[in-house]
Amino acid sequence: MNILFYIICVILFLLILVIVSKIIKLKNIEYKNKEIFSNKKILTVYYSNGGNTKNVAEKLHSIVSGDLKEIELTEKYPKNIFKMSKLVRKQIREGYLPQIEKIDISDYDIIFTASPIWNSSISLPMEYFLKNNNFENKVLIPIFTYSGGAFKKKVWNEFKDLTNAKEIKKHLFMFENGIFLVKEQIINWLNNL
Repeated sequence: MNILFYIICVILFLLILVIVSKIIKLKNIEYKNKEIFSNKKILTVYYSNGGNTKNVAEKLHSIVSGDLKEIELTEKYPKNIFKMSKLVRKQIREGYLPQIEKIDISDYDIIFTASPIWNSSISLPMEYFLKNNNFENKVLIPIFTYSGGAFKKKVWNEFKDLTNAKEIKKHLFMFENGIFLVKEQIINWLNNL
């Protein structure tokens, strides 16, 4: 019994070392890929119901600058998560997309989008935004936040199918419950675009 206990302790210790080394590496990361956005007009568009995706969008914006716009609904979702989830499931079944306030994207070259994943799909407000704008001469760069099973490949394919963008850059998926080292994760992703 004592040997099993020691083996478990050693494994836990090694796991903690790996995690701490990754945290230290992320904490010391610098943004090095700035030139890909130089002389480009940048817009970050996000939808956030609970605030996590907003946090990610604001951190991204603090790194890449440009303009930051929130997708505003003409009719808000309920604040109660259970009521909202029930309504969203109904809207998905019925193919309903909530109306949003118009966001003018005409002046921008690069558009970052930040959306939570709902029921294994892009949020309905972001879907409306993607379906109702012309991205023909734009570069899109998506971020998705999620709290459960993300079905990443499905969401990524859905995103590509919703837009006519000139180019879609590598996406970022971020686990949103207790998001940790947000800015550092974003910098790491941007450095690898």
